[in-house]
Amino acid sequence: MIRIPAAVFALVLFAVPWVTAPTRPVAAAGALGLLLAATGIAGLWRWPVNAAACVFLIAYAGALWVARTSVSVGSALAFGLALLLLLESVELARALRRASVDGRVIRSQLTAWAGFAVATLAVTLLGLSLAGSLVGSIPFAAAPFIAGAAALGVVLALAAIITGRRV
Repeated sequence: MIRIPAAVFALVLFAVPWVTAPTRPVAAAGALGLLLAATGIAGLWRWPVNAAACVFLIAYAGALWVARTSVSVGSALAFGLALLLLLESVELARALRRASVDGRVIRSQLTAWAGFAVATLAVTLLGLSLAGSLVGSIPFAAAPFIAGAAALGVVLALAAIITGRRV
């Protein structure tokens, strides 16, 4: 029962690149990711799930490149949350291996994930509105450096949230 969310997140990670660019290479990469994810979910092993996350990320980047479209906020948010929650759900399943899990624990975890998703959406929309208002005042040459600093800030914030530590 605890492995079902991980399987659903793996299917979302397959579907988002496929919807972005329904081509044979994207489907092949997604199928490889699903195979690795299924192996990791079935055996509760980290390495196949981490490899699947990498393959899914490559498939999504390839789908965006092939489709030559800009990143949509909805699909990027769905993909990012599914990737994070796939890794977290497999780790949760590993931690609860051979344990009796009450329905309250599962409801609590699902509520925490839903709260995280809503908070991520709110922060994303706030960031987009701030970026839209600041875009005219940033010189073109400084834009890559500012984007890199912002990406580093997001990664550090997510790492702090996930680990519960202050970075």
